[in-house]
Amino acid sequence: MKRDIEGLNDAAVAASREKYGDNTLIREKKRGFFSKFFENLGDPIIKVLLFAVALEIIVTFRNCNWFEVGGILLAVLIATVVSTASEYGSERAFEKMQEENGKLRAKVRRGGNITEIGADEVVVGDIIYYSAGDIVVADARLLSGELRVDQSALNGESKEMEKRYSGASMDNSLLSEGCIHRGSIVTAGAGIAVVTAVGKNTYYGALAKDVQSQTRESPLKLRLSSLAAVISRIGYVMAAIVGFTYLFIALVVNNGYDPAKIMESVKNVPHIVSLLSHTLSLMITVIVVAVPEGLPMMITVVLSANMRRMLKDKVMVKKLVGIETAGSMNILFTDKTGTLTVGKSLVDRIITEKGEFKSAIKLRNTDEIYEYLLISAKLGVEEGASANSTDRALSAFFSDEACPGVKISKREVFSSDKKYSSVTVDDKIRIIKGAPEVIIPLCPGAERFMKQYKAAAQKGERVIATAAEADGKYKFLALTVMKDRLRRGVSASVAKIRSAGVSVVMITGDGKDTANAIAAECGIIAPGEETVALTHAELEQMSDGELREIMPRLRVVARALPSDKTRLVRIAQEMGLVVGMTGDGINDAPSLKLADVGFSMGSGTDIAKGAGDIVILDDSFEAITKTVLYGRTIFKSIRKFISFQLMMNIAACGVSLIGQLIGIENPITIIQMLWINIIMDTLGGLAFSGEAPLDYYMCEPPKARNEKILTKEMLRQILITGGYTLSVCIAFFTVPFVSSLFRGGDGGKVFMTAFYALFVFMGIFNCFNTRSDRLSLLSNIEKNKPFIFIMVFIAIIQLIIIYFGGEFFRSVPLSLREILNVVIIAFSVIPFDALRRVLWRLINSGTRGVQKSRTAAILEKGVG
Repeated sequence: MKRDIEGLNDAAVAASREKYGDNTLIREKKRGFFSKFFENLGDPIIKVLLFAVALEIIVTFRNCNWFEVGGILLAVLIATVVSTASEYGSERAFEKMQEENGKLRAKVRRGGNITEIGADEVVVGDIIYYSAGDIVVADARLLSGELRVDQSALNGESKEMEKRYSGASMDNSLLSEGCIHRGSIVTAGAGIAVVTAVGKNTYYGALAKDVQSQTRESPLKLRLSSLAAVISRIGYVMAAIVGFTYLFIALVVNNGYDPAKIMESVKNVPHIVSLLSHTLSLMITVIVVAVPEGLPMMITVVLSANMRRMLKDKVMVKKLVGIETAGSMNILFTDKTGTLTVGKSLVDRIITEKGEFKSAIKLRNTDEIYEYLLISAKLGVEEGASANSTDRALSAFFSDEACPGVKISKREVFSSDKKYSSVTVDDKIRIIKGAPEVIIPLCPGAERFMKQYKAAAQKGERVIATAAEADGKYKFLALTVMKDRLRRGVSASVAKIRSAGVSVVMITGDGKDTANAIAAECGIIAPGEETVALTHAELEQMSDGELREIMPRLRVVARALPSDKTRLVRIAQEMGLVVGMTGDGINDAPSLKLADVGFSMGSGTDIAKGAGDIVILDDSFEAITKTVLYGRTIFKSIRKFISFQLMMNIAACGVSLIGQLIGIENPITIIQMLWINIIMDTLGGLAFSGEAPLDYYMCEPPKARNEKILTKEMLRQILITGGYTLSVCIAFFTVPFVSSLFRGGDGGKVFMTAFYALFVFMGIFNCFNTRSDRLSLLSNIEKNKPFIFIMVFIAIIQLIIIYFGGEFFRSVPLSLREILNVVIIAFSVIPFDALRRVLWRLINSGTRGVQKSRTAAILEKGVG
C-alpha cells in the first residue's frame, strides 16, 4: 500500500516501461505519395493502356503516332495524380490520434510528490489524480473517490457511467464499475486511480491498431478489372483478325492466288520483314484504339465533379471512389448516437396531475408545480459544480425562463446510494428529484404515475420524478421524461434508403429495449416485419455461420462493442455485400475504416472523420441517402461514357483498317484523330459527368459487388449501333450515290472533308444515343446543361475546322448543301438506335411478362 501512496520512483518507472511498454500507440509504416501514385498506376485500364502504348513505341518508333501516345500518357498522368492526391490527404486518422495524445497531460504521484507529465510518459503502476474535465489517458482501476465518466467515444452510449472503487475486481470491461478507460472524459467527481494498461494494450490502443488496417478493393475497381480483361481480349482478337486479313491480302490476294508468286514473296526477306513489321504495327494500333484511353480521366472527372456538387449538400468526400461505392451499398450499419439521434438527452415532456407538457411556457399554467420545477432546474446544482446530463437537460428545458428570486438554504447532490438530489428553499420546503421508484412511494396518491413511468422506461426513455417536502409530508409534482431525440428527417431518410434495397442495421451501446424503441421510431424496424435484435452477449455466443443466416433479418445490435462492429462488417463482406458504416466516435473508427464506405459525422471526433471515406458535415442521415443516389448516378454516367467510347472505337478502328483494304490509306489523319480523341475522351467525359441524379434510380436494387460494367443492353447498343456507324462510314466511301453528293466525287478533298465532318457529327449524335436509357433521347436533358453546351461547342469547333483548318486539318470549305447532307446522313444513327430499342422492347416484352408472373407466384406462396 505504501507504493500506492508514494507512487512510482524513477527505477520503478523504468522497470514498468521495460515490462509493459510505454503509452504510445503502435504506428504502422505510412506509405508515401509516390508509393500510392505507383499503386494507382496499377489501375486495370491504365495497365492495359500503358502496355499497348509501350508496344506501339517499341514496334513503330520511327513512324509512331506521338500525338496519340502523348495524349494517352497525359490523360493517365492527370487521372493518377488527382486520385493519388485525394487518397493521400485522407490517410490522417492515426496521425490525428498521435497528435491529440501528445497534447494530453496527466497529474501523477511519483516518489511521494504530485507532478504533471505528458500522457506518453504514463506507465503501468502510475497513480493518477482525476477531476471533472480531465481526459483519461490510460486504462486504470479506481483506488478511491467517485467519478462520473462519458464513455460515448468508446461505446457510443450517451448515458454517463458512475465509477468508484470496487475492490480488487479483475473485470476491465467498459461496464466495470471500478475501471476507467483511455479516451473517456470525466464529467463530474474526483478520484485516484492506478494504471493497469498503457499504449497498445489499452482498449483505445486496440482501436488505434484497427484504424490502420487496409481496406479491400472498391466495387468500381473490381468492375474495371473485369472490363479491362474483356477489352483486352476483344482487342487481341480483333488485332489477330486484322493481322491475318492484311497478310492474306498482301501475300495471297495481291499475288492472284498463285502458289509460285506467294512463295516468291515469302522468300523475299526484306519484303516479308517489311510486311510483318507493318502488320504488327496495324495490330498494335487496333489494340490501342480498342482501349478507351479516356476512361481513367473520365472517371476522375465525373467523381471530382460530383464531389464538388455534393459539398453543396453538406457532404465532403475524402476518397473519390467512396461516392460510387455508396451507390453499390447493400447494407448500412449505422451508429445510433449522433447519427440517428442528436446524441444527448433532452426533456421530451413533463407529466403532472394537470396533464402532459412539451414546453416550459405551457407549464407556467400549473402555478406551484411550475415554480418548484423551475427552482429545482435553475438552482438545484451547486454553483461551479459540474452538472450531470439530467441537470443539463432540465436547464435547457427552462433556459428561457427567468431565475426565481428565492434563497437556497441547503443542497444535497445526487448520490447513487440515495438516488436523488435536493434543494431546500428558505429552510421550509425541500424539492427533491431522482429515481421514480424512490420518489413515488414517498408521495400519497402518486401510485398512478408508476404506470406511466414504467411505460416510458419500456420505450427506452429516461424518467426522473420530482416532489416537494415540508414538515415530513411529501407532495408529488411531476415525472420528467427525457430521451435522445431523432435527428430531423431521419425517418423519411431511412424509408428512402430502405426503398433503394439497402438493409439498415442500428448499432448502439444502449440496452435492447431502448434500441428497439428507437429503431421502430425511425423505421429501421417496420410494423409486422420479421426482424432480429441482438445484444453483444447474444452476438458473442453466435458462430459466423449462424450470423450469416440471420443477417438479412438483423436490424438492431444493442450493448455493442467496437469488436461487434468490425465483426459484422467482416461477415457481411464475406457474404459478398457492399458494406456501409456510419459513426462519430473513436469506437466507430475501426469499422469505418474496414467498411467499403465509411460515413463520418461532421460533429464527430477527428479520429472518426479521419477513418471515414465521406464526412457528413451537418450530421444529416438524409445526406447519406443523397450520397447513395449520387453514387448510382455516377455509375450510370460511367456506363454511358463507356458505351459511347466503345461504340466510336469500333467505328474509328474499323474505318482505319477497312479503309486501307478498300484503297483509302488515311481516311482520318493523325491531326484529325487528335481532335476526335479530344471529343471522345475529355469533352465526352465532361458531358457525361454532369448527368443529374434522378429519383427513380433509388427504386432500383443495388448492384452486386462483382456485377460487370458491360451489360447485355450496353453490348447490344455498342455492337449494333456501333456497327451501323461503321457501316455508314464504309458506305460513304463505297456507294456511288454518296460521292455524287459532294464536289470532286470519291477521294477528293471536299469528299474527305465531308467524311471527317460525318464522323464527328455521328459522334455527337451517338452521345445523345448513349446518355439516355429511355426512348426519348432528350429525357431530363435540361438537368444537364453542360451536355448541351459541350455538344454545341463541338459542332461549332468542327465547322471552324472545316472552313479554316486548311492543310493542317486536311480540310476545305463545304457548301451549305454539303454540310446539310453530312448532318442528315450522320443523324441517321438516332432513328436507327431508336428503332433498335423499340424492336428489342417488343421482342422482350413477352419474356418480362412471364418473369413478372413467376415472381408474383413465388411471393403469393410466401417463398423467399
